[in-house]
Amino acid sequence: MELKKVAEALRHKHYEVHIAEDSEEARAIVKDLLKGVKSIGKGGSQTLRQSGIWDDLLYYDSLEGDDRIELFSTTSYKAKGLDPDIALRKGMTADAYICSVNSMSEDGTIYNVDGIGNRVGAIIYGPRKVIFVVGRNKIHRTKEEAWDHLRNVICPKHCITNKKPNPCVKVGRCVDCSLETMECKVTSKLSYALPNREYIVVLVNEDLGY
Repeated sequence: MELKKVAEALRHKHYEVHIAEDSEEARAIVKDLLKGVKSIGKGGSQTLRQSGIWDDLLYYDSLEGDDRIELFSTTSYKAKGLDPDIALRKGMTADAYICSVNSMSEDGTIYNVDGIGNRVGAIIYGPRKVIFVVGRNKIHRTKEEAWDHLRNVICPKHCITNKKPNPCVKVGRCVDCSLETMECKVTSKLSYALPNREYIVVLVNEDLGY
């Protein structure tokens, strides 16, 4: 995967782009991007966990005074015995939002799927600063390949992760079901950076997430 080519396509669409050779460099880039940020929302992401960025966010949240970056995450709120729905709502108005993408094409088209809409909503019209951390395995040659990956890889794996016994889990691909337990109730296609927002993409030359 030629990350420089993908970066050029994203910059043409008004994204700020950084390329990291590995997770450690990605962590350093994100740390620098969070300077001046006092609160951050986070979307569920295996990429953030595998890269170590999730651990960094927990650390920033544990600090005191001006050094603290308050983290709005359902996982951390549950661990503290707090209502996770509060984290979802506060994440929409935080200084920044961080997540990965579910799938992306080389021309910089970004796809995301959501079970309740909080992550897609925050990306589209939430915090003014949105940071995407994207492993090279998330990037596909064409829009069609990116869409196929979203439907037939991402959606079934989301259902497995969240223990939802949907038909896609059994057959390993999307079957266009219509169930309350769907993990793909909301799908977004971001064709161009939205106006009056700061969209930042950190491309990582490493396989992260799925």
